[in-house]
Amino acid sequence: MEYGTFVGLTWGGVFLTYVEGISYNNGLLMLLCFMLCGIAIVLPFVLAFRLNQKMALVKEQLSYFQGLFFAFSMFMYACLFNGLIVFAYFQFLDNGLLMEQLNAMLTQPEMLKMYEQMGMGEQHAQMMDILAEADGLSSWEKTLLIFNNNFFISLFLTIMVAWVASWKRKMK
Repeated sequence: MEYGTFVGLTWGGVFLTYVEGISYNNGLLMLLCFMLCGIAIVLPFVLAFRLNQKMALVKEQLSYFQGLFFAFSMFMYACLFNGLIVFAYFQFLDNGLLMEQLNAMLTQPEMLKMYEQMGMGEQHAQMMDILAEADGLSSWEKTLLIFNNNFFISLFLTIMVAWVASWKRKMK
């Protein structure tokens, strides 16, 4: 639960810096977002390695199944915590600013011209339709979409993090 909280806070930081960076055209926030992305990818492995070291100090070791349970529960707490942050953002802070900014970026004449030159005018129209649909979603629905994305990414990461948590170390 503790490790999941740290991972969830990191994911929440990635989300908030990304949406605020886009909403206010702030390059520094986008740079911070990319740095937090790196931390968010590495942190679960570092925490699993830390647990592995703590277990080795008491001459114990997790089985792979126990490592799977550890990783899965850590990621589920992270998903829940991040879901709370995302919901709070869309419910109380956003007020449609993110969708307005995305719409403004995609409807710039230069952007339209670029898509047409690449022969992707139809894809641009589809993207605008998807953005209009996303704008019509409630805060809860947007949160569920992001939660589902995080959940499926977590399922793949669980397998690798469990391996790190159950890695066989030499007992000293």
